[in-house]
Amino acid sequence: MKLSAYPAAIASLQHQILELDQQIITLSESVALFASLIDKAIAFDTTLKNEAQRKAVKLERQQNDPDYYQAATALKEAKQKREQLAIELGLLRNQFSIAKLEMRSTIAHLEAQTAA
Repeated sequence: MKLSAYPAAIASLQHQILELDQQIITLSESVALFASLIDKAIAFDTTLKNEAQRKAVKLERQQNDPDYYQAATALKEAKQKREQLAIELGLLRNQFSIAKLEMRSTIAHLEAQTAA
């Protein structure tokens, strides 16, 4: 990659990460909403006698609620994708730094040859 192409590539990855961050916020809110609906249903369920029963029913409802499951799965996938992009961004930044150092080294060698 040409040295001049790195800033645009870095900005593109940063933009993708920003979009994923926004998606993660939205998905987190959805998961929280679905979780609160499940909690509300459990709170008003008089057949549940103790905390252990409530926890068991909550887990069962989370696993069986398609909206909750879909939102939780999408959230997990978005977080994984964000981490992958963050790794790619770090790599690209490091490659850019190396390319700049190599260019500086080349310039220094040329200046030394010219001076000699």
